[in-house]
Amino acid sequence: MNKILMGVLMSALVFASCKKEEVTPDDPTTSSTPVPLVEVSSMTNASNQTVTLYSESSDLTTGYTNFYVTVIDSLGNSVESANVEYAPLMTMTSMSHACPIEQPTFDAALGKYKGALVFIMSSMGGDWTLDVSVDGVAVQFPLVVAESDTRVVGNYTGTDGMTYFVSVLRPTNWVVGMNDWEVLIHKRASMMSFPADNDFTIEMVPEMVSMGHGSPNNISPVSIGNGHYNGDVNFTMTGDWRMHMTLSKVGTEIHSDAYLDIVF
Repeated sequence: MNKILMGVLMSALVFASCKKEEVTPDDPTTSSTPVPLVEVSSMTNASNQTVTLYSESSDLTTGYTNFYVTVIDSLGNSVESANVEYAPLMTMTSMSHACPIEQPTFDAALGKYKGALVFIMSSMGGDWTLDVSVDGVAVQFPLVVAESDTRVVGNYTGTDGMTYFVSVLRPTNWVVGMNDWEVLIHKRASMMSFPADNDFTIEMVPEMVSMGHGSPNNISPVSIGNGHYNGDVNFTMTGDWRMHMTLSKVGTEIHSDAYLDIVF
């Protein structure tokens, strides 16, 4: 009997030990790992501050791209309340232009200023630079941007005569099934100004190009501010997907087929 009782007690202790080690879904340790950042370059500005630029990949491509900045003063202290601004420029043989910008703000969790650019062309057409100014004092970073392997940004001339740039926020991984689908729309006001446009209604129709079929249960993106539009897309299988989007304003069709391509 003592042996039986001992066995029961040991089993209970093992079970209790396992229960203590179990991680619940709400445990913060189960959250996704942040994307590791890659240092692009580091420079010292005229205020003797060290400005370091980071991206999420060592290989920059066309489309929506996050950039991160740290600012360290001459004493080695992090500067966390500065006015940091991005000013991108593509210099070509006969002209220069900028691109859509989301100006950086300080992210306390990251300890970095975070903003984004939408590269509308690759470095094959000229030379990209990014001026990062801290309280009006700038340093310039040269950037090399390759063409994305899929159409993640496109420019479209609307019936109103304006040129619009439509780009997609790329997740780490597309999956078979429902996916968050977030696009941005910017208007070219001038060669140096590309403001966000929140006034569109989007009708979205996915198509798997090689198979000639679509998918059910998609939700067309709606404006969530700052030029972002959020919806859901159902990828029923892996392959080459084309996202057809009809863009309208106040019931007037501006462009009948602004499309972006996804392959996974």
